[in-house]
Amino acid sequence: MSVSVDTPVGQWSGQVTHDGEVDDYTVSFAEDGSVSIVTAKSKGTGDWSATGEDTFRFTIREVFNPEVGQHSPNGKQAAYIQIDIDAQRTGSTYTGTGKAVVHGPDDSVIYSTGAETTAQRVPASQEAQVVS
Repeated sequence: MSVSVDTPVGQWSGQVTHDGEVDDYTVSFAEDGSVSIVTAKSKGTGDWSATGEDTFRFTIREVFNPEVGQHSPNGKQAAYIQIDIDAQRTGSTYTGTGKAVVHGPDDSVIYSTGAETTAQRVPASQEAQVVS
């Protein structure tokens, strides 16, 4: 994957903070506007777009791995999270804030929370394939 210094295109390693928890992730932004994410307990896909100079927005549907048995803070079974983040890139770092809406197996909304994230660009020589 080619890396652009003017866009988030490339692979990033980051952390997201929500509900007093911190989760690690790896995310890849593609030139075609698609995005994919992998965490220890989920993976997902979505899209991204530039919103200004060094700013962008991305949205991801992150599906929990079947063996995880994820529950929301209110105790309900969670199937996936719809994530919407507005981010700003400064050099090889981006920070962002947004919202994560947790859905149950029947697609019902069971929980919503704010999220903050920070990520570092992974050098092209160290990029791994992010599988969606």
